Amino acid sequence: MESRVRVVIDLTAPGRFVRAGKFGCFKKTINGRATGARLRGITKLLAERIFSVHQPPLGVKQWRGSTWKGEGGGLRRGRVVDAQVCRLARLTPAQREDASMLKLTRLTFASLEFHGLVPISGQRVVVDDVLNLATAIDLVCLRDNTLVLVELKSGYAGDRGASAVINGKVATMHAPLKRANDSNLHRHLSQLTATVALFDAETDTLVRLKQAGVQHVEGVLLYVDDAGSELHTLPDWWRRRGDAVLSRLCGDS
Repeated sequence: MESRVRVVIDLTAPGRFVRAGKFGCFKKTINGRATGARLRGITKLLAERIFSVHQPPLGVKQWRGSTWKGEGGGLRRGRVVDAQVCRLARLTPAQREDASMLKLTRLTFASLEFHGLVPISGQRVVVDDVLNLATAIDLVCLRDNTLVLVELKSGYAGDRGASAVINGKVATMHAPLKRANDSNLHRHLSQLTATVALFDAETDTLVRLKQAGVQHVEGVLLYVDDAGSELHTLPDWWRRRGDAVLSRLCGDS
């Protein structure tokens, strides 16, 4: 089943991340080739149109040594971990055992195994060319007959549920998530919400996955840090608001 699902995930991918020097962008694919204008990523749009203007408390930096010191060190470390996880996701456990990995990369695969998640693919792009939006699913996994879309966050330690505060009051997000406090956890869940909504719109992909044996699709947020892992399944409340979040990102109220 794993090989059948991997083929579907690969063949139906509607877009690709294309690098141009230091920068990159998402583009649609036709017959496997990237084409057309740049698509907007969701990360900056979430910050502009969903999050409050105040920052939630940051987690505790856990690494030692000088490699990741300085401004943006955590982001650099996260990008390297993401790249390693994506590259190794398609290998067998035995092949991965012999591969060179950062500590957080190895912990990620150990966490996936602990939670019963079998990695199928990494950085699978999802697109809405009408809304001109795109992003990438960090990991696509299988758990029995369920396809699990994983939003991976590495190195976010501390109280992830701690909210931003405005004049002594807890800050909330903007509609359609205005009932949610603005915390790192909720920011990451909003990113997962938008990603899952884009994938849910791939009706042809869902039909092919069902033919391959997949009965359900769910989204999870996986935190991995030096102290361990923490998994959050995307609640129904968030998933029901996925299309509304996408509309908000495109400027529609």
